[in-house]
Amino acid sequence: MFSQLESYKNPRLILNSVLQELYTQVTGNRTISHFFISVHMDALIADVHKFSHFVMEQPENHYRDPIRAQKSSMPAIQVTSTVFEEVHKILVQILRDQNISDDHIPRLSFEILEIVEESRAQFSDTMMMVLNMEDVTQDSLLQLFKRFKFDAKLAGKNEVSIESGIDIPIIVKIRPKDKSIVLIGKAVSVENSLLKDVEEIAEIAKERYPLFQMKAIEDDDDWPFLLMEKSFSYENGVPLRLLFRLAKSFSTAFHRNIKCDSQKILALNVANR
Repeated sequence: MFSQLESYKNPRLILNSVLQELYTQVTGNRTISHFFISVHMDALIADVHKFSHFVMEQPENHYRDPIRAQKSSMPAIQVTSTVFEEVHKILVQILRDQNISDDHIPRLSFEILEIVEESRAQFSDTMMMVLNMEDVTQDSLLQLFKRFKFDAKLAGKNEVSIESGIDIPIIVKIRPKDKSIVLIGKAVSVENSLLKDVEEIAEIAKERYPLFQMKAIEDDDDWPFLLMEKSFSYENGVPLRLLFRLAKSFSTAFHRNIKCDSQKILALNVANR
């Protein structure tokens, strides 16, 4: 569920009502009805619920351009910016009618459309673009990242290291016990660094980029390191386009935080952990 909806009473009911009204209004408008061509409302609603956690919170200015929400969809299903903006405008008004705070609408409307675009794309897919829960393994993730042009390799147990195709290397770790995938960014400090030096970098990053917090960790076997993690459930499957987009966003955020290291005491470390 989208995190901002959790502050409202009956968030699931609100989301269902919003999606039903969006579908009704868009399909009832002859100039934009093709936005949902071949898309079934019940499947759309199910997809939005299943995959709403595959979004990563971004700085507020990110949500000022709703067209960005189209990025994960296939070119073949993308509509013109005029049509997409009209759909966005309708969604914004529906959220207002549901008494959603104006402060929450930019992000919530953006994130809803992000998942709507994924659902629309699935109706046009000619190959499977959702990895089923039982198929989520270290080897399957490795092959998928490679297939879609990421430089990936096996790392530790249940881990895949993404080396390029993103801003900065990260680890993708499977945790079968709780059916979650964790994105991990790790930067180890250089020899003779102190924990307080690494903590200082974490504090600066927290002040500049409070959405993407890192932790300073004391390592008994090595020098202190900075750690950033983002986990999400794969119990309802993994939409690959959104996984790749999430990995890129996470890597970008991690890279931004690492740049707070003015003393240059950090080095990337994608080794086993």
